[in-house]
Amino acid sequence: MKKYFYLAVGLTITTMGAFNASAQRDNRHMESGVTTLIHNDKANPDDVEKTMKGNAPKAPKDNGLPRFAIVGKNNDFYLGIGGQFLGEGVFTWGDDMPSATLFTPSALTPSKPGNGGNTQFAWQTSSLYMNFVAMPGSDNQIGIFFKGHFMGKDDSFKLQHFYAKYRGLTAGFTHSLFTDGAAEPMTIDFEGPNGYPFLSLFTAYWEQNFTENFSGAIGIDAPTASMTTNSTTEKVNQRIPAVPLYLQYAWNDGASHVRLSGIVRPMQYRDLTESANKTVVGGGVQLSGMTKVVGNLGANFNAAYGRGIGNYLQDDNGLGLDVVATSTPGKMETVKSLGLTGGLNYTFSSKVSTNLTYSHLTNWLPEDAMVSDSQYRYGDYVAANVIYNINKFVSAGIEYDYGYRKDFNGNGLHANRLQCQLAVTF
Repeated sequence: MKKYFYLAVGLTITTMGAFNASAQRDNRHMESGVTTLIHNDKANPDDVEKTMKGNAPKAPKDNGLPRFAIVGKNNDFYLGIGGQFLGEGVFTWGDDMPSATLFTPSALTPSKPGNGGNTQFAWQTSSLYMNFVAMPGSDNQIGIFFKGHFMGKDDSFKLQHFYAKYRGLTAGFTHSLFTDGAAEPMTIDFEGPNGYPFLSLFTAYWEQNFTENFSGAIGIDAPTASMTTNSTTEKVNQRIPAVPLYLQYAWNDGASHVRLSGIVRPMQYRDLTESANKTVVGGGVQLSGMTKVVGNLGANFNAAYGRGIGNYLQDDNGLGLDVVATSTPGKMETVKSLGLTGGLNYTFSSKVSTNLTYSHLTNWLPEDAMVSDSQYRYGDYVAANVIYNINKFVSAGIEYDYGYRKDFNGNGLHANRLQCQLAVTF
């Protein structure tokens, strides 16, 4: 197995060295000159593009800046409708990784004899989106953003973002304020780093610029909870929203920043021994950011720690690791979690870039937790890629992924993946 690991790493490094032309991080809000105006010579293309960037999500995989925009008479609105086709060829070896689009270490299962390798093809992460801004540049500017992909049941269209912005207020279905999307490392794998806080839900938050460099925000997230119950406890409808907030310092015209985030999460469950609902309060802190290191070398970092925040971390999402039942009848406690992520990106030219990412996630259960020994204890995630921009609309990339998981029983599983992607964006 080791020889395959070294072979994949060597192939990735060789591919990186083979590109001598160009590429940049596939993160449109960092580009300029992306959007072309249609049938309007009076509008300022830079203003249109800057406004639409501010209305779109900022995570690398959340492309929302259209190649073409319609500008209304007297510049009373900007409208861009775009899409992105992502075609992927994937070869996975080692233990079984069920999804061709999501490389999730916590989802690993033992492979059956004869099934140690798997070739798959995928297109479901392809997306359609609309970026609309009314009364741009005025005090009453309103923005609406909509995006969906095809990762629903039986490849059906699934909502990814649908929100509105007005005077610093954002409301709708999108990433939680606890997610620092701009600081997430770029991966071809749609899931991304396993320890990164990344959760989409209905949320509302208010953002404010205090100075040219300092900003902050506070909001509420729709109440959610992922629990592991037993015969004396039961999950109930959640009643109290979570409260995320952050303070951020940015420089280099917003291209670099450091952010300190926090979240408070009250969660309810049913104590069947007392026939009463009870509340446990979780919370966490996060330090994240992105910066230019030297020359064309940039770095991303993230550290998140807390109790009852498992559902906000990529690998823990939906695993019942917010709150768990204990050996005391009717009692549940929060799980302690730590997520660490670091990334480096280097831009060779306007056409070629490379990204290297490492992420780790650890969960600590309460001493008397009533949880299966096969539950996810910790995992590691590694991704290395090269992205080549063929032209303004078409790009291609190759990526190596490695994932490892260990359960509370001490059993470990791992998988390797080599994937190629063709992206057509308009």
